[in-house]
Amino acid sequence: MKGKILVLFLVFVFLFASGCAEEDAGSGAEDSAASEAVVTESQENVPTENVVSDGKEHIVRLEYYNVTRPSELDVLAGDTVSWWSGKRQGTYVLVSEDGLFPDQEMAYSVPYSYTFNTPGTYIFSVKDVPEMNVTIRVS
Repeated sequence: MKGKILVLFLVFVFLFASGCAEEDAGSGAEDSAASEAVVTESQENVPTENVVSDGKEHIVRLEYYNVTRPSELDVLAGDTVSWWSGKRQGTYVLVSEDGLFPDQEMAYSVPYSYTFNTPGTYIFSVKDVPEMNVTIRVS
């Protein structure tokens, strides 16, 4: 009976350890790369708010090391931009310099989405991190 309990215990320890190792496997690459606000176009399965048209979806990733690359994004009216925070500890505060929305506290992997319906040039930054900013041009 003790042998079976020991085997079960070892199986649970192995499963727990392998699950933790798998989850952290990608974080080393994320932490070692100079993180930035990365823009990717046409992503599927991204939650959005305020969707008005069949426009494209764009993603802006807020990462570590206060670098923004690229710092500009061109979208069409009706397109949606989703900001995602890659900061595992703490939060970023996303600021619309043009007052499109109130400051948004960005928790890890919880997106904030906004649909641009009015053409213009809009600037977004991260509070207390002036190097992290993105200019979005809507045509």
